[in-house]
Amino acid sequence: MSNVAEIVKEGIYVQNGGLVLINNFIPMLFERLGLLDGHKAYLPNKQQDAIHYLQYVATGLAETDEHYLALNKILCGIPLQESVKNNIVISSAEIELLEELLQAMIGHWKAIGSSSIAGLRGNWIIRDGLLIEHDDHWELIIAERAYDLLIHQLPFTFSVINYPWMGKPLYVQWQTS
Repeated sequence: MSNVAEIVKEGIYVQNGGLVLINNFIPMLFERLGLLDGHKAYLPNKQQDAIHYLQYVATGLAETDEHYLALNKILCGIPLQESVKNNIVISSAEIELLEELLQAMIGHWKAIGSSSIAGLRGNWIIRDGLLIEHDDHWELIIAERAYDLLIHQLPFTFSVINYPWMGKPLYVQWQTS
C-alpha cells in the first residue's frame, strides 16, 4: 500500500469542509466559468482551475498551498496524489460570479439572516473536517460548532455528493447536537 493510500485510510484533516454546502451550485458554477463540456466532463486543462475557483469561494484567495486542497481535489475528480499548481489568475468578472454565488447562498438560507460573505466563509465554509477514503466512497466528517442547528434550515442537500467527473461519491456527516 502506498504512503498516500495509508494516509487517506486514516483520514486527512481539511479546513474547508463547508465547501460541501455549495454542492447544488457547483455544476452550474463550473459551466458558467467555462470549465465543462456540458455537465459531465472538464474541458482540457480546466480541472486544476476548478480546484482554485472552489478555494476562492472558501477563502477569497487565488493562491493556496496544495496541502490545503484535498477536499477540492475530491470534489473536482482529481486523485490526491496528483500535483496541482498553487494558484490561478481570477479575473474581476470571475470574482464577481464567485461572490454572486455566495450572495445567492446567503439569500436562499434565511436562517443565517443578512450574513456577509466574510461571515458565511468564516462561520460555515471554513470548517474543520476529516476526509476518509473507503473502498467505494469518500467520507467527510465536519467538526461541530455551537450554532450548527441552523444547518437543518439550509435549503440545499449535501449529504451525498456525486458529480459525473468524480471517481466515487462523497458522503458528508455534519455533526449537530
